[in-house]
Amino acid sequence: MDLIQPNGQPHYGRFSDLPKTIDYHKYIYKTPYGEKLAGWRKRLKYKKFKFCSIQHEHYSIGVAIVDIAWAGHGFFYIYNHQTKEVQEWNAINILARNTLLDEQPLFNQSFFTHSPFQVEMQHANGVRYIRVTKHGEIKLSARMFCAGTDPLSMCSPTGINGWTYTQKLTTLTCEGSFVNKQGELIQFSDRTFAALDDTCGFLRPETAWFWLSCNFWDAENNRIGLNLASGVNESYGNENCLWVNGVLFVVDDVLFQQESEDCWSVRSRDGKLNLSVKTGWRRYENLNLRLVGSQFSQWQSVISGTVQTDDREIVLLNEYGLLEQHYAKW
Repeated sequence: MDLIQPNGQPHYGRFSDLPKTIDYHKYIYKTPYGEKLAGWRKRLKYKKFKFCSIQHEHYSIGVAIVDIAWAGHGFFYIYNHQTKEVQEWNAINILARNTLLDEQPLFNQSFFTHSPFQVEMQHANGVRYIRVTKHGEIKLSARMFCAGTDPLSMCSPTGINGWTYTQKLTTLTCEGSFVNKQGELIQFSDRTFAALDDTCGFLRPETAWFWLSCNFWDAENNRIGLNLASGVNESYGNENCLWVNGVLFVVDDVLFQQESEDCWSVRSRDGKLNLSVKTGWRRYENLNLRLVGSQFSQWQSVISGTVQTDDREIVLLNEYGLLEQHYAKW
């Protein structure tokens, strides 16, 4: 299946199979007043990003490449939950120079370069490869294996004239290594999990969302993953999912509420999901250039609570995860 139909409009809904191609050039984009946009004016409306999180026993790692047309953005961090130490780097390339983000679902190759760092992401034959280097020295090298896990793949209408495609996976086996703040080479273990988030489309000019991601082994040695969001991809279904040993279960709409400075609650409309989220270190950005801007918070979090399915109760007891709040004007 190609995401864009011959009539110039996307397929909408959740997909059991990943689209083979995403060609935004075939999409007929119109302003709210009916004017067709093409060329650079259409390109400026198209946004895309790839984010990967890796959960090691004591470390949480995040790496991203973002292309919002007027700028490219890359970031990378390693957070040590035991010592609270952080290694963090991020950079912006004006007009997305030295930024290539290939959004094709099955085979793609992306990179972001801003001296002294380079971030590379490749995807082929169900394996995601990620490498981060500084002055040519490898700081992160990882392989994530997608086979055996149901993907979340969906496209939803966005605003009056746009669409958003998102593809997410959690609880992926991860092999490789990284270098910690002390310069030690740390190998990923067979208990390490990775989660992937690939998103593209013609998002709202002002976009805001809440998002939670969590991967862990439960007391019965099941691999459990959660992806919860509010504010995006809600016009034709939602992107809320629970994974149990790679099998995807749909979760109802959720509400994020901040209860105190460092504590949030997340609950589903049907009452089957109730989580308490305690936030810690935050990756933060605040950019206001009037015509464009971003306020981004991504907290390292500890999550507790329960999720009910038809035949079991999933218990979270102080599990590591991410909580995100993002406002973008682009």
